[in-house]
Amino acid sequence: MRKIFTLLMTILATGVCFGQIDTTKKITDEIKIDTSATLVIVGNQEAEIAYNNGIKAFNQNKLTEAMNFFDDAIRIKPDFAKAYANRANIKLRQKRYRTATADFDKALLLDNTSGNNYYSRGFAKFCLLNYDSALVDFQASIEHRNKDYQVYYYSGVCRFLSKDYTGAIEDYTQSIYLKNDFPNAYNDRGSAKRMSDDYVGAIADYEQAIKLDEKNAEVYNSLGSAKRKKGDLKGAITDYSLAIRWKSEYYIAFNNRGTTKFDLGNYKGAIEDFEKALSINADYYFAWNNIGACKMKLEDYQGAKEAFSKAIDLNENYGAAYFNRGSAEEMLRDQKGACTDWEKAQKLGIKNAAQALNDCTK
Repeated sequence: MRKIFTLLMTILATGVCFGQIDTTKKITDEIKIDTSATLVIVGNQEAEIAYNNGIKAFNQNKLTEAMNFFDDAIRIKPDFAKAYANRANIKLRQKRYRTATADFDKALLLDNTSGNNYYSRGFAKFCLLNYDSALVDFQASIEHRNKDYQVYYYSGVCRFLSKDYTGAIEDYTQSIYLKNDFPNAYNDRGSAKRMSDDYVGAIADYEQAIKLDEKNAEVYNSLGSAKRKKGDLKGAITDYSLAIRWKSEYYIAFNNRGTTKFDLGNYKGAIEDFEKALSINADYYFAWNNIGACKMKLEDYQGAKEAFSKAIDLNENYGAAYFNRGSAEEMLRDQKGACTDWEKAQKLGIKNAAQALNDCTK
């Protein structure tokens, strides 16, 4: 039986955490160091002097010198919570996240009342991709009366990554309440709404983010994906094109625009976009899969099989490409090859493969 099953395409929409969110700059460029003078405690004057010299050196941007002074303060006074915290903040700027976390642990063990310390430790954990633990710290920071817009923002990011989109929307909304000109929060709230199938709300948030940052390619890409989901394919193409305008090497936007052209039946135009994506990133196996899908529609089954094979060569665990190559092989009357690929696709979690395999048992 010669039958083309529904082809599996790939569309990607960046905008959350590793697209729009800057996980290395937002906090570390604005260290929340405690610059208050300390009281001189009898018997610990030397530690207090070292600490205050560390504050002075930090304010002069002499980070190595400041670190040395905080080291001295801790050596002299091992229970000096502020010295541990400020040394940790310098390590954050230096992207030494593990040792920064250890210093924040010590600071919070000695004094668990600082919302800023919970916030900064949460950020260090966030950069180490320990999102669940980071979220606990961000929430502790909020409970300790830290009402900074960024703590709500990063809490929202962690909730988004754990697929708690309702909680993420609540946190992003609070971040926006505290800073209503923060484009990242609008963008990422839009992504949480999009994942919740609220495409109208997502589009409104993306558009507000663009008003605040009109040359942001990632937001245009996300806006295009929301419009595509809503069924506004021409509007999606316009937004993907704007993403490409502001970021000419944005291969994901080329892929997404190509996928939308595929939806509109413009298979040759779609192939041009997928090929452009590959010219920018030769390892982008999604584009080879999508080229294969276009060639299937153009009834170039041999060309489709070759494209799916290239996707598999780049990622041997890409189930969609096995499933699609099986469909191409069936059209080429290679039933054995088709069944082998569909079986592989099923093992890789492609649900559609079960239906296709029914033909192999007849």
